[in-house]
Amino acid sequence: MRIGRILRGAVIALALLGLTACASLPVTGDVRPGLAAGQSGGGSDLAFVPQGPSNGMDPKDIVRGFIDAASSPKDSWSIARQFLTADEAQKWKPDAGVTIDTGSAERRFDVPDVAKEATSTSVHLSLQQAGAVDETGAYSGAPVNRAAELMFTLAKNKDGQWRISAAPDGIVLDADSFAAADVFAPYALQYFDPSWTYLVPDVRWFPKRENTASRIVQSLVSGKPSPWLSGAVRTAFTGDIALGRNAVTFDSQIAEVALNDAANKADPVTLARMRTQLERSLSSLSGAGVLQVKLTSSGRDLSAGAATAAPTAVDPRPLVLTDKGFGYLAGGELTPIDGVSVPLQNFPEQITAIRAASGAQRVAVQGVSGTVYAVADGRTDEIDARPGLIPPALDPFGYIWTVPRTSPSSILAWSNSASASASASRSLAGPSDAGQITAMAVSRDGARLAMAVTANGQVRIEVVAIARDDRGAPTGLGVADPNVIAWPAAALDIAWLDDTTVGVLATDAASPLLRQQQVGGPARTVDVPEATQTIAPGSPTTSVQLFGNGVLWVRSGPAPTQVSTNVKVLAVQIGGQPGG
Repeated sequence: MRIGRILRGAVIALALLGLTACASLPVTGDVRPGLAAGQSGGGSDLAFVPQGPSNGMDPKDIVRGFIDAASSPKDSWSIARQFLTADEAQKWKPDAGVTIDTGSAERRFDVPDVAKEATSTSVHLSLQQAGAVDETGAYSGAPVNRAAELMFTLAKNKDGQWRISAAPDGIVLDADSFAAADVFAPYALQYFDPSWTYLVPDVRWFPKRENTASRIVQSLVSGKPSPWLSGAVRTAFTGDIALGRNAVTFDSQIAEVALNDAANKADPVTLARMRTQLERSLSSLSGAGVLQVKLTSSGRDLSAGAATAAPTAVDPRPLVLTDKGFGYLAGGELTPIDGVSVPLQNFPEQITAIRAASGAQRVAVQGVSGTVYAVADGRTDEIDARPGLIPPALDPFGYIWTVPRTSPSSILAWSNSASASASASRSLAGPSDAGQITAMAVSRDGARLAMAVTANGQVRIEVVAIARDDRGAPTGLGVADPNVIAWPAAALDIAWLDDTTVGVLATDAASPLLRQQQVGGPARTVDVPEATQTIAPGSPTTSVQLFGNGVLWVRSGPAPTQVSTNVKVLAVQIGGQPGG
């Protein structure tokens, strides 16, 4: 069987977060937003209405029906609560998390033998767990499906019908339903990088309900970034500033967020950053139409402005090297870049890889010898000539990243003024247990590094946080995102397709495939042309550029479209603006 078929549609990552009957996740009850008449706070509850319990159902059918009904959050999971005793219906916290399994066909319900007149029993559910969402909305998964167990206690009610008297908090969803985002959906909480230049997304999964806006605001204002992002992001919501009320109210397309009295002491810059974090975090709500956030405290408008966040979009035109030169390709014509195109046309050796900042005013270039160069302002400077270098990475602050294939822990980041001198580079220790690294790419906000590494014969994809000083200079690498991806074959190339998605070009037997891995969520796999060797982001973000054997394709739908057959190198654009 092709690996691609096995992988397609699966939920990937690591860490097992089982939800047991004995453990209650530390969350409070539902938060109800106050909505103006006719306004929505994040999309209506799902229209799917499951069936409630019927008379005569045995304990196994009650638990099975409860799990199926819990896939609909309509009216605060009112149908699912019908399978519970009155007391448990009040205690059960469905939005505490999700246990993601491989599917209902793999579920096994075991019930001990009980006498017909028995009034209590238990059901033991065994399943193959593929992932989980915890109480903060953070996603995790397992590289290999593992056995997990959930316990349910049941009792007969006054009518002699079985009901669940103790159930694990959270719900159970199969991997396909979870990936479809029909019940839980991804929402990106927005934080700033240490220089307050870029917004960095932290993906969380929340139920698609009327109170989703309040859940997002609570998580951003009163919560913390995911632990693995520590050192790479910062937030304006610090100190004593907290929510004045949990609900978010709406007036037309303006969301009002009430803060406590401590917000009155915040300076205008901090308030502007708060507003921008909230507006961008709420922008992912479907159907809410949030265009603006108004901050208030004790009913008083805080008159917060909006902070500037640098864009991360790439130019929609492919950036290529051809026989005619280097530049943006559109309609069969090349648009050259001042200070860059001429040096690349006159390059001293054959070019094998190009990484370009926004506007392509500065590019990192690797020649066939393996040496990495910086090209800008009509100059070509040698950066790194260490043997065995993989294609370089470039970050939005202008640093060029290099590392030898067989020395993953020897990553160097070279500044804008870098030449081939050790004083111009910063040493950043990569994964210490890896014996090889085949590809790396820095996110467009400069806060995360994606790598394909091999350790003990196992290929894996890691995404780690990049710590920087307040001027954007990298100072270290953090621990890996829990969603380390076990990979069954070689990873040929890596690129950030958008702010939350890493594209990995890998092999399935003799054929390449593209895996689009959401950082903080599941992945999907798509087929690409057999000759594909390089992937690059496009614009809009649903577009992917593919290159191999002189041919350039753009994939923006179900199948790639051929753009050119006269390409030597496809440059990977990173977006953002290079810093000084």
